[in-house]
Amino acid sequence: MNLIIRKLKEEDLLAVLEIAKQSFSMPWSLKSFREELLNPQSILKVAEFNGEIAGYIVLRKILDEAELLSIAVKPALRRKGIATELMRNLLDEIKNSVKSCFLEVRVSNTQAISFYEKMGFKKVGMRKKYYLLPEEDGIIMKLDLN
Repeated sequence: MNLIIRKLKEEDLLAVLEIAKQSFSMPWSLKSFREELLNPQSILKVAEFNGEIAGYIVLRKILDEAELLSIAVKPALRRKGIATELMRNLLDEIKNSVKSCFLEVRVSNTQAISFYEKMGFKKVGMRKKYYLLPEEDGIIMKLDLN
């Protein structure tokens, strides 16, 4: 498998936007991705698989904590370890500057919950009606990095 994890660049945004549209009922806008790309507290990475953008990950650091804002892989390339490599690469980058990482995930997204648990995240709370389209609760998950 020819997989490269690298920083997301401006010219990757349309490919990343397309993956978001294929992955979420309420995908981020191009403006949202651009704002994160310009935010010095944010880290955005892409996975290149055989020369094409296969997935992305977005995280924002706030002091000694981080929040995983978004992660997605092209539907046709899922279950090949791409999300795992994106997550490992990002966690490795932040492990010395961040104590814990949080995320929210839809209660119905059992595949994502299983993935996050495999990566070491634990369920720590709920946000009632956190998601729209459809309206759904969000599970708060946390990973301790030290």
